[in-house]
Amino acid sequence: MTTLLVGQPLDLARTLQSGQAFRWRPVAVDGGEWWHGFLGDEPVLLQQRAQRASKDVALDVRCRSGAEDEVVRRLRSYFRLGDDLPATYRRLRRDPHLADAVARLHGMRLLRQEPWECLVGFLCSGHNNVKRIMLMMERMADAYGTPAPLYGVARNAFPTPERLTKAGERALRGLRLGFRAAAVAHAAQAVAVGSFPLAALREWPYERAKAALVELPGVGEKIADCVLLCSLEKPEAFPVDRWVRRAVEEWYGVKPGMGRNGKPRKEATHEEICAWARARFGRDAGYANQYLFQGRRTEEREVGGMRRVET
Repeated sequence: MTTLLVGQPLDLARTLQSGQAFRWRPVAVDGGEWWHGFLGDEPVLLQQRAQRASKDVALDVRCRSGAEDEVVRRLRSYFRLGDDLPATYRRLRRDPHLADAVARLHGMRLLRQEPWECLVGFLCSGHNNVKRIMLMMERMADAYGTPAPLYGVARNAFPTPERLTKAGERALRGLRLGFRAAAVAHAAQAVAVGSFPLAALREWPYERAKAALVELPGVGEKIADCVLLCSLEKPEAFPVDRWVRRAVEEWYGVKPGMGRNGKPRKEATHEEICAWARARFGRDAGYANQYLFQGRRTEEREVGGMRRVET
């Protein structure tokens, strides 16, 4: 076991259960509660504890023997520990709605995931909930991933594009992916043969990378922005789902523009909301999005309705 000292705000449970990633599981190991997940094909167990002598967070890390240094390096990247989250919080707190969300969700971080697994996870998100997405991802790993046991936890790494290409759409439908199987199979083949340069999108400008992603079957603007934000280094991305839409329309009064018929649309388009968010939050749009999403989602679960914050 090794320990990673985190000199930044980090709440492990809030981060891993925030709807960004879909393969982390709470498990019992040696009488303790741990989070089990993967960094690429590397299995890892994480447990958070506070340092008595300071306010720093410590992550106890268990991984395969000999992989400790590499796993710690990847964890720093995965949890974006290079981001100055306190400075981001100072900017976000200028907004009363986000100040409330930051107070309730302190330590929730954006993740920097492996792009392939991230893409498939969000391809499975259409007309779906987090629990079912997690089940779909686990079925694919069980069927086509490489076994990676760790401290008695027997799970498989997520399958490569090549393995899912070989499996094919019909087999993926057999794993109860439904209509999403076709999109996953198409993406797997495109990435496997190199006709879609997924990893290279990290180096592309936001608009160009987004335009490329929405050319993939099954990828709309929301899924594209999720992948761009959570794995492709685009902090200005602003995914718009029903929770974020409710927040920006009801809390901020974002109104739709005019339709082609010259009459106001019933609701603002994804791009109108994204443009508003980038103008309001700038490079903090991604963090603002995550706190609006999770803040609104958990708020309605906790009180059964919207708790307004006066501006």
